[in-house]
Amino acid sequence: MAIFTAIGTAIATAIGGALIATTAAGVISLTLLGSVVAGVIAAGLAFGVSKLLGVFDVPNVDMRANGSKVQVAPATDNKIGVAYGRNFMSGPITDVAISNQNKTMHYCIVLSEFIEGETYTLNQIFWGDRKLSFSGAGVSSYFDANATTREDWSGKVRVRVYAGGTASAKQIFPTSSKVAATTMMPHWTDTTNYTMEGLVFVMMEVDYDAENSLTGLGSMSFDITNSMNNPGEVLFDYMTNTRYGAGLANADIDITSILGTANTDMKGYANELIPYTNKANVSANIARYQINGYLSTFSSCMDNIDMICRNSSTYFTFDGKQGKFRAIPNREYLTSELANAFILNDDNITSKISISSTELYQTLNKVTIEFADQNRKDQTNTTIVETPSGDRNTGEPDNNLDYRLELVNNNIHAQQLGNIDLNQSRKGMVVELSTDFSGLQIDAGDVVKLNNTDYGFSDRLFRVMKNTEVLGQDGMINCGLLLLEYDDSVYLDALVVETPEEDDPIDIPIIPPPPPIIPPGILSNFFFNVSQTGTSGSGSGAKFIVRANVTSSAYENVYVIPGTQGTGYANADVITVTGDTLRGQTPTHDLTFRVAGVQSGVLSLAPGGIQNVAGNALIYNADAYSNSIDRFNLGSFAAGGQVDFAPAANTSLTSNADVLRQIAPTVPIDLANIENGQYSILTNATPLGQIPSTGVADYRFGFGIDVAFANGTNITNFVEQNFSYGNYTHIPTSLASQKEFVVTDDMISADIRMNGSSTLATPGGGVQGFDNMKYDMFKVNKGDIR
Repeated sequence: MAIFTAIGTAIATAIGGALIATTAAGVISLTLLGSVVAGVIAAGLAFGVSKLLGVFDVPNVDMRANGSKVQVAPATDNKIGVAYGRNFMSGPITDVAISNQNKTMHYCIVLSEFIEGETYTLNQIFWGDRKLSFSGAGVSSYFDANATTREDWSGKVRVRVYAGGTASAKQIFPTSSKVAATTMMPHWTDTTNYTMEGLVFVMMEVDYDAENSLTGLGSMSFDITNSMNNPGEVLFDYMTNTRYGAGLANADIDITSILGTANTDMKGYANELIPYTNKANVSANIARYQINGYLSTFSSCMDNIDMICRNSSTYFTFDGKQGKFRAIPNREYLTSELANAFILNDDNITSKISISSTELYQTLNKVTIEFADQNRKDQTNTTIVETPSGDRNTGEPDNNLDYRLELVNNNIHAQQLGNIDLNQSRKGMVVELSTDFSGLQIDAGDVVKLNNTDYGFSDRLFRVMKNTEVLGQDGMINCGLLLLEYDDSVYLDALVVETPEEDDPIDIPIIPPPPPIIPPGILSNFFFNVSQTGTSGSGSGAKFIVRANVTSSAYENVYVIPGTQGTGYANADVITVTGDTLRGQTPTHDLTFRVAGVQSGVLSLAPGGIQNVAGNALIYNADAYSNSIDRFNLGSFAAGGQVDFAPAANTSLTSNADVLRQIAPTVPIDLANIENGQYSILTNATPLGQIPSTGVADYRFGFGIDVAFANGTNITNFVEQNFSYGNYTHIPTSLASQKEFVVTDDMISADIRMNGSSTLATPGGGVQGFDNMKYDMFKVNKGDIR
């Protein structure tokens, strides 16, 4: 509460003529300098920009101290924080007792402040690294560190969890057979004097059993979800709560900017869905931003508000014109908003224009983000966002930024925030100037247009980072503006794969010595895409896969490649392939085989269609070639290789129905002559059209891969990846879809299709469809190449 009193005092003092500077910085947030007269204080931009502007302190947000969600011993100075969203947490032990002739121990653990009106759900309970299973309130078994289920604690540990008070109705676990919390502590005599109102807490009973290590309370962790996780709702709750928050009145807050459902408001923008691939490798959607974490009451209200904003990419400002606190999402501006942006030009600029930019050696190209991972019981995990090498400047050195997001519990939101942070930090132009009194209508967070012929600016877009009102020497009001370069590409959604869940303990395995590296084609016993060099009949055009025995070097099998079965063949034809086409020499390594299956001159794919395979292949010594790949094997998909295909624009999608369809020609890929291993497919496209009268549009985009196998099997959509983007008020610059798949010996060929749809309307005289379409398929071989 004191910080807001200080802000009010600062504003009042500023009106009297003094220049007041108020600063508060955060990890992904940037709190701007205070202002004069109608002060503007803004928070919520990327941390990297504080380095860019060079006027803000590096923040310290280490919450790993007393007042956080860890279990601590009883103490008179313990404080209870407030948990939003999902948390794995414990807390201070606030009461203990012993009963039953010193055989039963009783504990009360307080987890969090209680948020009135919200739903609390208990998901899991852990005792150290043991996951507990329950029958009612009693532990029935546990899953231990050796990955075995044990029942030696059955009936000896009892747990009940409460939210909001000790009455039985406040029990959230177990959800049946509810009793008052006072029954779990011998000296708690009634629910009137022992209320525990306004708290989320745990009552535990442990029966002493030294043989099974039950001699006290273990390190407990409770996986609990609070239904409030929208950043706008969290911010408003914290700002208005008089017990654990700032205690502001509604009249002091621009409520719509925080709780409004439009995408220009904090709650509405955070609720927009973005695509990702979940831990089951299935395409899914998630709210753009969520708050899943714990606010310490040891921290000041301003620090906690700043933390909420930096974990949801939001500006927090005091709007002097309204006399209210306001939230502004750091987002891409709509076309209509940019059209009506305030214009700065020679008519209203009253000072020189100062321009600065980040020097080459200070440009960020990597962000390393720590967060508490919900798939690892809120243990610290790290995700990295990097600038592609092709987007770096010439001679740009590595420059990494490390920080921690305390209210994010998954890599999806961490990478979304990190992506914006990194992109914004590379838009390095900063402008300072002053305007006349017309600049009073500009708010921190607004995007403005700057025109100046000396610098070649024509409607150049900048975001307002600070607006300082000052009295000039002539007594006139001027506005000092600090502007940061704006580009809508900063806000492109990152395509993220969720980190997998790790319930099992991590064992350090014995690492065997690596096997020799056997390059495909040269050292393997397979020969792909083989053509005949002679035949006793008149057939032609067929292609084959040949396999030799590694030990004996004898050719032992020949397979007809589907789709290349030739014509004019007859049963009993003898086909010859000379050894010089099979990495050997003729006639020493010649191959012969007899045709035994023909349908209208076309070779059969059925087993037994090829017989009497004879000849000896040249099999190279693997030891002589281990750890190297010779130049003959560097084919189109060898180490670091890449293939691109950019089809022409598709402007014929006249129907705007949201039906996924093929939007580009099929791309054939030869899998028989490439190295086995893991490949990545990446597709891109830009939607064409205009936003329909409803004001929003839906997009779907992805690809499918059909694979043909040597045994004649053809699998449609063997690999498929499609994303959905819903309720967009703008047309994205680019849609992308990416997935990996493994190429194996038995794969012959593949066909890749690009799919897409949109509900965009066809503009008058214009087109509707997709442009800038591109396929990428690549594999990076990490072995040595000599």
